Amino acid sequence: MNSESAGAATSGRATLRTMARTITGPIGELWRRDPVLSAVAAINATLFGAFAVGTVLDPMVVNGEPAWLKPAKFAGSIALVCATLGWLGVHLPVDPDFRRRVSRIVGVGLLIEIVLIGGQAARGVGSHFNRATVIDGAIGGVMGVTIVIVTVAIAALAVRARGDEFDVHPAFAAGILLGVGWFVVGAFEGAAMIAIQSRVVETTEPTVPVVGWQLVGDFRLAHFVGLHALQLLPLTGYLAAVGHRRGLVDYPRRVVYLVAAGYVAVLLVTAALGVAPVLI
Repeated sequence: MNSESAGAATSGRATLRTMARTITGPIGELWRRDPVLSAVAAINATLFGAFAVGTVLDPMVVNGEPAWLKPAKFAGSIALVCATLGWLGVHLPVDPDFRRRVSRIVGVGLLIEIVLIGGQAARGVGSHFNRATVIDGAIGGVMGVTIVIVTVAIAALAVRARGDEFDVHPAFAAGILLGVGWFVVGAFEGAAMIAIQSRVVETTEPTVPVVGWQLVGDFRLAHFVGLHALQLLPLTGYLAAVGHRRGLVDYPRRVVYLVAAGYVAVLLVTAALGVAPVLI
């Protein structure tokens, strides 16, 4: 091997090591911050890959779509929620033991959810809004109760943290609290959908690209918007804080509140579109 080839090989190995550190560094930090939620996130990320393969290889269809598509979407969502909560939770000014108890409740609850959703897909039946048999009704009931418990536990974190001093920039703290708060609202929208045993009122309105949800008469869009406040608003707070430290943003908390207000407006509009056919 000549010197040029050796240099290229050395450079390639250095690049791979840098990439590995870039990937493993955040994963290791997430594990340090919250082992329970990081483990649940890893399990669901693995399941997401398996379910995604199932949508391609398994021809079974449930409610007009590949049987494994819903489990894949839920596994991806659960992985994202657990990773986000695990990363942000350490910044919440609450008793560490209380935070660990909440992590266990959330982790176990979401594992129960994905097991039941995947199990129903394996049976070739729907997991939500399905009361075709006693077993299906019981599974739906367990899922509904479980997600309420998980949501209340997450809400308790925000309530406990609200009156205390955070260890992060005030803009980032505001983003975390607002993100958790609107996530809870979005989660309860999902519980409301289960309670009324409906998610879609059939209309001829356009659909949302990729996911195929209806713009009007479909509660899933509002549910989705509410849930992802957990990522968007803390990220807004973090970026506003960075901008403030660099002298680029004069009123960082005001930026967070403005973005949060816009997000609330979007949430209200999507919720209104979801119930519009029922009210008209």
